Amino acid sequence: MLSLLITYDVIVRKLFDASSIGTDEIGGYIVAIMAAFGFTYALLQDAHTRIDIFYQWLPERFRLIANFLAMSGMAAYACFLAWRAWGTLDESIAFGSTANTPLHTPQWIPQSIWLLGLVLFAAVAVLLLLHAVWLLVRGRSHQVLQFYGPKTLEEEIEEELLDVDALDSQPSSAVSAQGDRHD
Repeated sequence: MLSLLITYDVIVRKLFDASSIGTDEIGGYIVAIMAAFGFTYALLQDAHTRIDIFYQWLPERFRLIANFLAMSGMAAYACFLAWRAWGTLDESIAFGSTANTPLHTPQWIPQSIWLLGLVLFAAVAVLLLLHAVWLLVRGRSHQVLQFYGPKTLEEEIEEELLDVDALDSQPSSAVSAQGDRHD
């Protein structure tokens, strides 16, 4: 939707030397909201960046500590983001803040959706941390390392090979529909 709005804005600007109102504003809201929800998706996909250059050579005990610190840090950061977003929303509601743009968007509208994404991120991060602690208490340290440790190089290679195999097994029309790229 945003891409269509931007395309329309570019064409109108080029052909008629005019601009639609609010494309930048709406785009900014969409980016912030999608980022907030994307944090949760990235967390569940193990896509957040971890510096793990020495991780593979650490003894199991230190890998467990590293994972616990990483998960605790992620949960604390997610909770901090949600807390500060709540403060921002609360202030916007108290002052009746609107955007300083021609749309005069009441700020509580995009900020509420943004807060929802950050609260989801915080909740999932805390639940994953609690799950890891529960596994540790039950003596399942191997599962903690398996579920919450960074992927090994071999695991990443295996995932990439599975993705390539999935592309190879698709009918040629499905692959063509995805776009033939020759880099």
